[in-house]
Amino acid sequence: MTQDNGADVDDEQAKTIFADAPLGFEAIRGTHTFEEVLFSEAHAERTVPVNVLSGEKTRQIAGSVKRAKAFVADDPRRVAVPQLTERMIETQSAPYVSTVFYNRKVTRGKIVGKGDYGKPEYANDGYDLEWTYRAAVQSDYHEVELVEADYESGNVTIRATMAD
Repeated sequence: MTQDNGADVDDEQAKTIFADAPLGFEAIRGTHTFEEVLFSEAHAERTVPVNVLSGEKTRQIAGSVKRAKAFVADDPRRVAVPQLTERMIETQSAPYVSTVFYNRKVTRGKIVGKGDYGKPEYANDGYDLEWTYRAAVQSDYHEVELVEADYESGNVTIRATMAD
């Protein structure tokens, strides 16, 4: 996650909004880019299941990012993120799902390693960041906006500022 932070928060009343949030406004203030979290062609290539008998891919990869972008185009607050391969196979659905731009699937960032039992480790604690962004979104004192959803790189950029 990269950051570009703004001025300090002075309003004590605005800070109380985050009393029940895992993190304070300082953790999300400014512009943050979460890398490699959106559905992309590279992700589609890795997750599309292959028929073990024929060796053929069961879903068409070409144009999958275009379809994913169209899937979320009706709501500017939503982005398309990769769906777990197991769930995609179980539900016979697309390899992506729609979620709000500050969901933990976005804010956890890219996979940085493997932990116990091969479980992926992520760049951030997505749960804490999601609920802190949620507190800011529900506050009259803060503004949270989706700056960019770049499906080529897979990056999402979010800006959180004090409201005017």
